[in-house]
Amino acid sequence: MMRIDKNSSVPLYAQLKDLLSERIEDGSYGPGSQIPTELALCEELDLSRPTVRKAISELVTEGLLIIRKGKGTFVREAPDHLILANFTPFRFCFLAGQSLEDKHFIDYEPTDQLPGEYEAAFAANTGDGSGHFFEVIWTEGEGRSNYAYCRSWIPVGMFPNLAEHIRRRSRMIDITANRYPLLPHRADWRVHVRPAGHDEARALDISRGTPVLVVESACHSRSGNVSEFSVAVLRADRCVLQFEPTSLRRD
Repeated sequence: MMRIDKNSSVPLYAQLKDLLSERIEDGSYGPGSQIPTELALCEELDLSRPTVRKAISELVTEGLLIIRKGKGTFVREAPDHLILANFTPFRFCFLAGQSLEDKHFIDYEPTDQLPGEYEAAFAANTGDGSGHFFEVIWTEGEGRSNYAYCRSWIPVGMFPNLAEHIRRRSRMIDITANRYPLLPHRADWRVHVRPAGHDEARALDISRGTPVLVVESACHSRSGNVSEFSVAVLRADRCVLQFEPTSLRRD
């Protein structure tokens, strides 16, 4: 039986939050199990609905609980870690992929709008129609098991039939045929952590604001132009980036 001290200086919602956390930690509410409803907690502990809702909301934000619409509130299960071995900046670049089979496409339409922070990547491009892009958006994984939300911008002038190829689910060998000089050859890239945005959180089945790993890659073709700029948002609780071993060189 849970207890709430209404004479305590600790806010009631914080007490309930601590009690629920203890139940999760000691296994009373196991991974994947449903916790009592808001109404049941209100009746058991003589608390108001807003108090209970605030405690649950904070535990959802912290990743201990998950709300499934129409079903209730559940203890979040610890996902298995996915080891991305021999990780390179091309891992989530569309043009460097081997096939379309592992990609679940959300959109792949032409656009002349590029997020401001990525405009500089294409600024030096010449003779490729880089003012217009295909914005390709996809996820990798499956439903609640999605581990990556990916966006790529590819100049229309370099791959004018890209949308049709994706629509037909063409083979990558057909998409890249006779375009070898335009394919990614080297990359400027970085990995950083930031809070998940709305679309990212929805695609990855996490709460908005949850820390995610972000891999940004500007892929240069052999001609020197940027043929693709990709942004992969990865679930930090699931993905482990494993790089090739290196040794310290001493001259």
